[in-house]
Amino acid sequence: MNKYFLVGEYINRGVTSSKKADYITVRVPFRNSKNNLKYGINHALKNLNAYDIYPTEDGLDILSLAGLVYLSDTRISRSLHSEDSWTREISIELPVYNLEKWEPLTGLFKRMLDFLTGDRWTIIFTKRYEDFLAKPENITSPPKFDAVTLFSGGMDSLIGTINHLEKSHKTALISHSGDSFTKKVQRTLLVNLKNKYPAHNPLYLDLRMVFEKDLIPNGGIENTTRSRSFLFIAFGIFAISGMKEVSILEVPENGLIALNVPLDELRIGSHSTRTTHPFYLELWNQVLNGLGLKLSIQNPYWNKTKGEMANECLNKEFLLQVIKDSVSCSSPHKARWSGISPRHCGYCVPCIIRRAAIKKAFEEEGDNTTYCVDNVQKIVSNHAKNKGVQLRSFQIAIDKIKEKPQLAKFFVYKSGPLDNNEDFLQGLSAVYHRGLIEIDDFIIECCQTSLKKI
Repeated sequence: MNKYFLVGEYINRGVTSSKKADYITVRVPFRNSKNNLKYGINHALKNLNAYDIYPTEDGLDILSLAGLVYLSDTRISRSLHSEDSWTREISIELPVYNLEKWEPLTGLFKRMLDFLTGDRWTIIFTKRYEDFLAKPENITSPPKFDAVTLFSGGMDSLIGTINHLEKSHKTALISHSGDSFTKKVQRTLLVNLKNKYPAHNPLYLDLRMVFEKDLIPNGGIENTTRSRSFLFIAFGIFAISGMKEVSILEVPENGLIALNVPLDELRIGSHSTRTTHPFYLELWNQVLNGLGLKLSIQNPYWNKTKGEMANECLNKEFLLQVIKDSVSCSSPHKARWSGISPRHCGYCVPCIIRRAAIKKAFEEEGDNTTYCVDNVQKIVSNHAKNKGVQLRSFQIAIDKIKEKPQLAKFFVYKSGPLDNNEDFLQGLSAVYHRGLIEIDDFIIECCQTSLKKI
């Protein structure tokens, strides 16, 4: 195994590396031979500028830091470079424009990334003297937006967007995709939204940050991508830094997924994602406050189950029409193992939560999503083939919470620290309980229906 030290540099040479003992230093240039910013940043910047949105230097530094983090996370293999096949030791150095504001935040960034990815991070900031984002003199006022929200192509972000457009909000959608399938999903949903709301056509702002497979020497490939939300949010901050009177970046996610409480003792490592956990979002807000940015990251659906989100959508009829085009599955590409195109597997944790939510909100209309495994009874009986593992984990958690409902207020702490606010904690434990019962109702009804057909 190796420890890696990635150094971001605003120069236009190739990637260089040097090794000392078990430590490899990799110098990563952020400019190409034409002196343009690399890794999709220049493309995103041009798109923003086309709408008179000119991000700040702090915004650029946040996105560049996220780029280094995402590069490290996806191009340093856990199996090759960790003692326990999970925890890596990664150091990052980045020049920033306002060093006096950034340097005191190294501990916050470390705590955030340690929590998010499960690795051990070291963050170092140095002084950047060159500025890159000068605003044209003839631009007097950046555009105003009523809402700026992440748009992943998933069901929750679709519901959040529909709700804003139903309120006639001028909305900016912040997107990132690491593959062509996700991009296609997002664009399909955009067409649907534009056709439905032509008078309130949302602005779509996307970042495509993909790195060459061998960019980090001997690093390998890592597919867990725990840092994707860090890049996602960073791009949102980058964009908002050039907007006027925007104070909130929304991260729409149902409360059960946001908490992502381990369902049983075996759900560790890649199963315990923390991409929208309340503690993680609060650390982001502390960073933004430290940088003096009048901006906060908020999840407006933190106390809603996915079924409640769907049921309370301001246009349920339209949601039902387009919900099939959204993607919730954790690994839609695994459908190719069965020789079919990417789609919902039907049995991972996000798929089960999605199916329960659609069952709750559209009981009579049904679920028009295409799943690799549609029959829940088959998932239950497929434990030996691993297709029933997640559902059985849900059943274990459901049995515990049904036997002793009061345990919910303790279980919500299992996935991470929480703000010691009684109303907030009550809301979290309540949504956790309701979310599990929502899934329990789905499993019971589907299994009973399947057995009646036998």
